[in-house]
Amino acid sequence: MTQNAFQDYLLQASQKVNDYLFQSDVVDYLKPDHIKRAVLSYLQRPSKRLRPAVLMMSCGAVGGDENKAIGAAAGVELFHTWTLVHDDVIDNDHLRRGEPTVHKQMETIAKTEMGLDAKLAKDYGRDIAILTGDVQHGWCITSFIDCASANKIDPRVILAIIRYLQTHVLNMLVYGEVLDVQFGLQKKNIESIQEKDVIHMLWLKTGILYEFASQAGAMIGLNTPYIDNPLVRAVKEFSSNCGIAFQLQDDILGIVGDEKRLGKPVGSDIREGKKTTVLLHALKNASSAQKARLLTLIGNNKASDDEIEEAKQLLIDLNGVDYSQRLAQKYLDTALSHLNALRASRYKDLLKSWADFMINRDL
Repeated sequence: MTQNAFQDYLLQASQKVNDYLFQSDVVDYLKPDHIKRAVLSYLQRPSKRLRPAVLMMSCGAVGGDENKAIGAAAGVELFHTWTLVHDDVIDNDHLRRGEPTVHKQMETIAKTEMGLDAKLAKDYGRDIAILTGDVQHGWCITSFIDCASANKIDPRVILAIIRYLQTHVLNMLVYGEVLDVQFGLQKKNIESIQEKDVIHMLWLKTGILYEFASQAGAMIGLNTPYIDNPLVRAVKEFSSNCGIAFQLQDDILGIVGDEKRLGKPVGSDIREGKKTTVLLHALKNASSAQKARLLTLIGNNKASDDEIEEAKQLLIDLNGVDYSQRLAQKYLDTALSHLNALRASRYKDLLKSWADFMINRDL
């Protein structure tokens, strides 16, 4: 299957999910106006909707009807969205998908519409963002429930999916976020952080939700509440490894990507001091002088643009980027091996195309 065909499918799946979300009666309950604007903010911005698409493709890949899974696909997108809103607050990021993050958007509104001073406006933006994530999380569960009632899916299937999401997935995501925060605070002894620890953190933050999307889609497609079903396990392992590859590629693009296409400042990971496989491998290859310079630049939020460029070039010259690209390919190869359990189908081909997109995207 060509990438053009895959991109066409993404557009169609995204439109189905958008229609479902914006036609939901939940939209009518979003009050007051600032909450409504904040809750819908990221959802209204251009997005690939990869996680919902993965859920729908996985449903079809096991022989199910993807249209019966649209409510669950919307639920995954909502779950992902609230984590982004809260993550942006934690990281104090200013851009998401090329526009202001929710807390910055609401901070500006607090200044212009409410006349608040800078400190109060910042507090207001943060508070609304936290509440926004809470609302989106609740809406997510509603979408899963509606998926069962509207499509004659065995309620036990949806209950099993929701329980797994709210216990295993939620807690693993929070675990990953805490590790990310702790790694970010570790300014000294960076070399004591092991690659396996970074990979584990990436899986917790990214791989787990892709894994869940495939698992939920397959469970709906097979109409089974059993997560240990062989076909459910196959697509679950496939997406789990793809998720790690995706995040590895994301870390690479955070250094060498195009800022306009990426939707966030390139180099922000360097200023933030993000611990990546790119950085760890570069430090292994660095001379004493190069290592000292890198450690001076990484995590320096006051670094100039020229210093960020210097850090980026060091990470490239010391083979950190090249190494991480090879590592991402390794996880992708492992992922593809799990698709052998599935019968040949258009949806299996779509999953393969998604895997290719994950490693070769340049956004």
